[in-house]
Amino acid sequence: MRKGDVIKISGFVLLAVALMLTLSTADRAAAAEYPDRAITLIIPYPPGGVTDLGARALAEAMERYLKKPVVAVNRPGGSTTIGGNAVASAKPDGYTIGFFPSSASIPEVYTYFYEAPFSSKDLKPVSKVGIPVLTIAVKGDSPINSVKDLVEYARKNPGAKIGIHGRSTQGYLVMKSIAKAENINLIDVPFDGDTKIVPAILGGHVPAGTPAYPAVISLVDAKQIKVLALLIEKRAEFAPNIPTIVELGYKFAFGAYLGVFAPKGTPDEIVKKLNDVIGKIAREPQFRAKIHGMGTQVSFEDTKAFEKSINQYKDALQVFFKEEGLVINKE
Repeated sequence: MRKGDVIKISGFVLLAVALMLTLSTADRAAAAEYPDRAITLIIPYPPGGVTDLGARALAEAMERYLKKPVVAVNRPGGSTTIGGNAVASAKPDGYTIGFFPSSASIPEVYTYFYEAPFSSKDLKPVSKVGIPVLTIAVKGDSPINSVKDLVEYARKNPGAKIGIHGRSTQGYLVMKSIAKAENINLIDVPFDGDTKIVPAILGGHVPAGTPAYPAVISLVDAKQIKVLALLIEKRAEFAPNIPTIVELGYKFAFGAYLGVFAPKGTPDEIVKKLNDVIGKIAREPQFRAKIHGMGTQVSFEDTKAFEKSINQYKDALQVFFKEEGLVINKE
């Protein structure tokens, strides 16, 4: 190699290093000033639901710490993938973030049910905020008083029906796992939301269902509905007397979540700032009380822990869906 070539190559290397340092300095400067304007928090559901209300409570709390507006925007549709894509395709500057469940954040796992123009690789987990709490519920005057009773009912009545939200949901995953563990036959009956599942239970159309806890709180108090168990790992702070399926001896590999996500490429300094703020909010008694009042369990995980949880959840779902034949082979 000639001396001139060496000088040229060295010059290019120095130029590249200088450019990288300039960009790094610019990123740090942007992060230091962040935020200097309003942040948009995308919600992949229509207004009024538990996820929407939880996201708005979080946005309100974030404003107090960040001193800038955090505007909650509903982008429903496409089985939550419209909202997911709005964040995945946004500029990675921290000004467009999302409050997502698994369906919006790891859509590649659910390809049997719907297609998405993005994958989890296009998103950056920031923090886990909470856990949506589903139940195993029966009618108030049902002779079924426990999950054990429900299992015995299914043994005596093969093909017993269970009302669920759909095969891509937590209720289906858990009830199918129980059926496998107990070697019983349960028939899943999909309903369009809790407003259809609860009347089906009350009307005796299904002996049991998996509605969300907020949908049955008032009916439990009125003794019209009995909750046999919660589909979470640890007892909920707002329902300490109701056992979880894990307590009852069933393995639980499908830990659903609600968390904050940013576009891939969002500077680490900005992600850390958001994560730190959300961690403080999650410890606030007033925020916890508000979220628990909605029937959602506050369960904070920082960025690193949340990424690990998502990967474990994704792996467990992929195995489950493959065993169920709910995986599309695109090879």
